[in-house]
Parts: sequence; C-alpha cells; structure tokens
Amino acid sequence: MNHTLTVRGAYSTDFKSKKEILEHYNSNRDFQNLGISQGAYVNKKDAKRFKVGYLNVRYKNLMNIAVIDVNKDKFI
Repeated sequence: MNHTLTVRGAYSTDFKSKKEILEHYNSNRDFQNLGISQGAYVNKKDAKRFKVGYLNVRYKNLMNIAVIDVNKDKFI
C-alpha cells in the first residue's frame, strides 16, 4: 500500500531549504505527521516499513511543500 503523509520537522524543527530536509530524512531523523494521526512521528525507516510512497514535507514556516519519493529517496 503506497500512501502519502504530510509532515513537518519534529520537535519544532523549521526547515529553511530542501537540502536541509533531505539531510534530515537521510539521517533517519523524525518528522511529525500533520494528517489524521496528527502528532505521530515517522522517519525514513518507518516510511519504508509502512510502505509510504511520498512524504509531503512542509517547510519555511509551513508555507512551502517539498515532496520526497520514499522509494527513490529523492525529491520528485
């Protein structure tokens, strides 16, 4: 099952750039879910284990969105 999660940096992390997001993701650090199970945390390992297809990452004070293709480990 491939689904999409909308997330932000966990623990009040506010990303300023896509580069910063990808470094965070590849370091297996946490993102906070902003969807139905709001408040739950997910990292790269979890996203792959639960077959998440894409992570919509909110950044720049939640004003912008960058989309990570979890299967390819890069932005689309």
